[in-house]
Order: sequence, then structure tokens, then C-alpha cells
Amino acid sequence: MHFWITISLASCRRALDCCRTTGTVVDRTDRPRVSWNSPLARLSRFIDDRSAAFALWWCKGPLCLSHFVVVIFVFFVAWASEIVRASRKILWLLIPKTGLPVKLGWNFNKVNPRFKNREAIQGEFFAADTELRALVREAIQNSLDARRADSSGPVEVRMFLSGETHALSRERSRPYFRGGWSHFYAEKSGLRDAPGKEDPVRYLLYEDRGTTGLTGDIQQYHEVPEVRNPFYYFFRAEGQSNKSEADRGRWGLGKFVFPRSSRIRSFFALTVRHDDHRRLLVGQSILRSHRVRDVNYTPDGWFGEKAAKTGIPMPVENDEFIDQFEYDFSLERGDDPGLSVVIPFCDPDWTADQVAHCVTEDYFHPILNHELVVTVEGPNSEFVISAETIVDVVKAFTPVQQSIILPMLELAAWGMDQRVSGMPVLNLHDRSAAPRWSRKLIPDEVFDEIREQYSGYRKVAMRVPLIVRQKGGEDQVTHFDLFMEKAEGSHLKRPLFIREGILVSEVRAKLTRELRAIVCIDDMPLARFLGDAENPAHTDWNEASSHFKGRYVNGSNTLRFVKNSVAEICQMLARDPSEEDPRLLLDVFSIATDDKRQGYLVDYEMLKSAAEKAKTSTPRDVTGTPRPKPFRVRRRKGGFRIFYGDRRSERPGLIEVRVAYDRRNGSPLRKYAAEDFHLAHRPIHIDAVGASAEVLDGNQMLLHINDSAFDVAVTGFDVNRDLYIDVRVREIRQTHDDRSVSLFQDPEE
Repeated sequence: MHFWITISLASCRRALDCCRTTGTVVDRTDRPRVSWNSPLARLSRFIDDRSAAFALWWCKGPLCLSHFVVVIFVFFVAWASEIVRASRKILWLLIPKTGLPVKLGWNFNKVNPRFKNREAIQGEFFAADTELRALVREAIQNSLDARRADSSGPVEVRMFLSGETHALSRERSRPYFRGGWSHFYAEKSGLRDAPGKEDPVRYLLYEDRGTTGLTGDIQQYHEVPEVRNPFYYFFRAEGQSNKSEADRGRWGLGKFVFPRSSRIRSFFALTVRHDDHRRLLVGQSILRSHRVRDVNYTPDGWFGEKAAKTGIPMPVENDEFIDQFEYDFSLERGDDPGLSVVIPFCDPDWTADQVAHCVTEDYFHPILNHELVVTVEGPNSEFVISAETIVDVVKAFTPVQQSIILPMLELAAWGMDQRVSGMPVLNLHDRSAAPRWSRKLIPDEVFDEIREQYSGYRKVAMRVPLIVRQKGGEDQVTHFDLFMEKAEGSHLKRPLFIREGILVSEVRAKLTRELRAIVCIDDMPLARFLGDAENPAHTDWNEASSHFKGRYVNGSNTLRFVKNSVAEICQMLARDPSEEDPRLLLDVFSIATDDKRQGYLVDYEMLKSAAEKAKTSTPRDVTGTPRPKPFRVRRRKGGFRIFYGDRRSERPGLIEVRVAYDRRNGSPLRKYAAEDFHLAHRPIHIDAVGASAEVLDGNQMLLHINDSAFDVAVTGFDVNRDLYIDVRVREIRQTHDDRSVSLFQDPEE
């Protein structure tokens, strides 16, 4: 009897195991996951601990009716437990075959004491850009790389901002965040502005078409040489990339812009694969190492299912769940191959206009080249940006934005025509030496032609050949194309470099003035060379990059040859000994000697080359006065002051002012963020005397000068941050009805 009572109690404990797992996530394993501290778990351990004592009491005590009642109850519980266990086994067998829905949720891995704890810092590679611009740049670049080989049309991209109108309510969004909130709100999760559980879910949707989707074995969990698996590299790998040398990406870090753009550092991705047409839904979160109910977790979270044998997370393939997901988040994916990414709790201040501006600024070249079409949708606006419509889209921007982008669109479109019709080709540099710029690289007839075009303010096009060679490899003759024109008042200080359609926006090339220039690199050897030198954010070329350093023969010299091409060519075109202007640098080198501010004699002999010195050795007397400055700028606490300059100068009619907080890296004006300040909003205050201020943008204004003794003070900036101020005199042109119109505005408006 002691034996049977012990067996019955064990069966009772097994029944409690089954009961206490009711409502847990089915993971298709033979051992349900339960909480060690749950009441049912404690009761089960109590029965295990007391079974021997109970059996001993049974044997010692007198036989009575209560003994028979206990035996009947225990055997009934054991019988019921066997039925429950058998039913669950049958259910687990049916789930993978019939596609019965399972309870999905977020899963984070517990910290393993055998491994180091690592925090995700990959997003810092994109900190130089705003979150929106980094998202647009990386997402579109990935779509262009994933273009299907059998697709004849452009890659199509759709970006949809829900706003409040299409935001998901708490009830509708509940299935997509089950099990996640405890981690999002956990101590040290890294979320500084986590939304509330009851907040509506604003989101940004990114979809592409004409692409392959994320193909590959979904159970692969480590890198396999020579195996291309975009699914693995997108969801399961960090710092690894299977992109070929013909692709635009290199580092395998671009995907981090998706969680970085979410207030809960999470995103969902639905892919339809072109090879097997499977629909796969995955959610991922990248927090910091955190603690939930006295348990330490790693930063990475996964929304989906968990495989039984391998233990690796698996995507959702349930059609009913995916259909509901598409409906809730306004997807238009259907069965078309490609990738759709949903970023929940995106920045509520993002607008469709801002997205369209980022698209046109960074990807105008592939759009004009009929390689890309982007549709941007918001609650109250929609833009279709294609080769046919991009100019009209830009004309809806602010006048300042138009003045920057429209001329570059015109120059880029003209350059594409020159590529088709043909353009002058320069000479190839000496194969035995590193490439260097010199006059002999430009044939005489080409030099005369482009000099005439350049000095006459006409557009100039040329193709520059050069040699690229990897160490241990053969010479590869490649080229890049250069398009430029003189442009008075241009905001650009450096040329735009475009590698395979990507605008590499912060290349540290030599400065240029009064010039617009585009350098296009599409030939594969040079594109591969520059791609290896590119940083993860695709904004600069660095000869110290780990993908580049030590890989190429004369790599650093070749890189500088490309970066400084525009400045070197302009210098050669502007240099003409027969038309030498001795007053050109008088503002810089003159030294005042009396009230008339006459300059010292300047010995130009020391500035000449050896060949020029052989022609003449007689220094010339140079006198003159520096050009008077029409305004002066002075810093003051919390702002700056612009006031009249030299009385001998003409009164400026229009002064453009751009201001931003200074930065250690990159251009402060290009990195201006709207949350820093707005010139038209408090606490910024503009006090103008003898002038009127017209705010064009958050950090840009025009000063209309009415009096020679003008004085404008701008205050209210953060006193703990340095200001970067750009002040320029602008001309005022007269239209047919004698109205004064800024050069930033269209006269027809």
C-alpha cells in the first residue's frame, strides 16, 4: 500500500505540473516552461517533499474510512493527469501540421555566466546624422542592393507615417507587445523616453518592391562560408555581411537604424521571398542589459516562435496572424516579394515633408536615373518622387531648400546626358607611380575647351581615368566622371560625391568656392575601392578604415586623387600666367603703412615656379587697399550681433544668416536639428535696428537692410554651447514689375 500511495502522489504532482503550465507559451518541447516560484510549483515541491512522510503515516495509522477517501481522490487525480498529458501530446503533434495558432510574444535571453556581457553600440556609427535621415539612407541603400536580377523596372519604395489618424489603439496593438513591456520598462533598459502602455502606437512603415526579400535558411545560426543568406545576416548577425563587392553596403551595421528610430528600440519585419514565396514575420528589439524580477537579461529580444530542437528563435508563419498584422499596420505587401519594416513608436514630430526632403537630398541621382521611385505618405499629404516628378516635389520645399537642390538636379540631369553623348577624357597617369594631379593629365585641346566653358559660366564635364590595384593583384583601369559649373553664392563648400547612387555627404575634400560640382563613381573597380574606404554610415572615405588600410597599392594616394579632383582641376583652370592678377590676395597679404593703407612691395618672385623665374626676375611694385567689409559680426552672451562695417563699402541690400550649434565632427549647418532652436520661436529674440528680419527656416534668416547704420542682435541661445554663424551678402535682382526678389525665391511666385 505504501508503494501505491507514493506512485499516486507522484502522478498528482505531474497533474499539478500540467495545471500550472496552463496559459504559458507553447514551445513544442516535452518539458513545459513554468515559474519556479509560482504557487502551483511550490505545491508540487511540497507533495514531493511530503510523500515519504505521508506514506509512513499511512502505514503506522489505523485503517479507517478516511484512508479509502484519500486513496480514491489520489487515483482520480492521477487518472485525470494522464488524460491531460495525452491530450497535450496530441495537440503538439497537430500544431506543425495544421498550423494551429500559438501564443506569440517577446522573448529575451537570460544572461549566460560563461560569456561576456556586451552592450549594443552599433547605432553610434550613425549618430552624426539625424535618426530620420540615417533611416532613409540605410533603408533605401539596402533595397537597391536587394534588387531582383529579373526586374526590369526601378526599385519601388513606400514610406508611410501613421500620425495620430492611423495610430493603433492599445487593444489593437496588444498582441504585438505581449511579454515585452516588462523588458521595455526594466531598470537600465536604456530607454530614455519610453511610451506608456496605454499610448496609441504611432509608426513608420517602410516597404520595397522589385527586390528579392530575405532569402536563405531560417534555421541557420552561424556564418557559413560561400553561402548567401540575407535572412541570417539581417536577423541573426552583427557586424557580418554577405554583400558582394558589387553591393553598396559593407559593414553589416545598417540594419541598426531601424531599432534606433523607435522609442522602444524595436521593429517588426515581414518578408516575402521571391524564391519560395514564404511569408515570414519577425520582431526584434535591441535594448541594454537589463533586469526583470531579479533576473538579468541580454539586450536582444525576439518576437516570434521558438524552435523545439535547436532552441533558436523562429519567425511567425501563421497566415491568420500575418494577415491581421498587415491590416493593422497598413501594409500593401500581399504576395509581392520584398521587405516591409514597421517601426513602432517612431518620433511623433516626423512629417512626410521631412521624409521627402531626405529622399530627394540623398537619392536624387538614382531617382533621376530611373533606378528608384519613392512614395511618401502622411496623414495629410503624399509625394511620389520619380524622375518625372522630383522637380515638382522640390518646388514644394522652402525657398532655401529649393535654391540648394534644384541647381544640383539640373547639373546631375545634364551630366547623365553627357555620359550618353560622350565627354572629354583625360590622360591616364603614370602606371609606375602613385596618381598625382598635374597639367599633363589634361590634353591641350581638352584643356582649352573646358577652360573656355568654365570661364564662361557654362557646365563642364570630363572623365578621369586611373589605375586601382589590390596587393598581389593586377592593374585595373577604371574611371570616374566629374561635372561642375561656376555658381556665385553657392552654399556648397565641397563637391558632392556619389558612389553607385549613394550620396557620400561628408567627404573631407579640399574646399572650393563659388562652385557646384558632382563626382560620380559607378565603374566597378573604383566603386569597390571607395566602398572599402567608406564608414558604416556611408558619409565619408577614410584611408585608415579596417576594410581599406593595407589592401591596395598606393591606396592613400589614389583616394586623395579622387577626393581632391575638383579643387585641383579648378586651380589649373584658374591659373593663367599671362593674366596674373597681383591684387588677388591683397586682402590677405597687404600690410598697412600709413593712413592711406598702402601696401608693402610684394616679391612675387618667391611665389613662382622655377620655369616662371627663368622668364623674369624683376619684382613688381604692388599697391592697393583691401576691400572694405560691408558688415561685422560680434559674439555676445547667448547670441551674436551683426552691424555695419566699413563706411567706405556700399550698403548691403540683403544679408543671409545661417546659424547652428557647433559640433566636433561634420558640418554644423548640415547637422542642425529643429529641436535645438527655431529663430522664429522663443526663447530666441531678434532685435533689428535699420533692418528687418525674415526667418526662412529654423536656423536661417534674411536681413533686409534699410539703413547704413544697421544693427541686428540675436539672443536666447544656450550659453553653454558654441555657435557656428555663417553670414553672406546676397544680391537683389529686379523683375519686370520692379519688385525686389531674393535669389532664393522664384520670380513667378
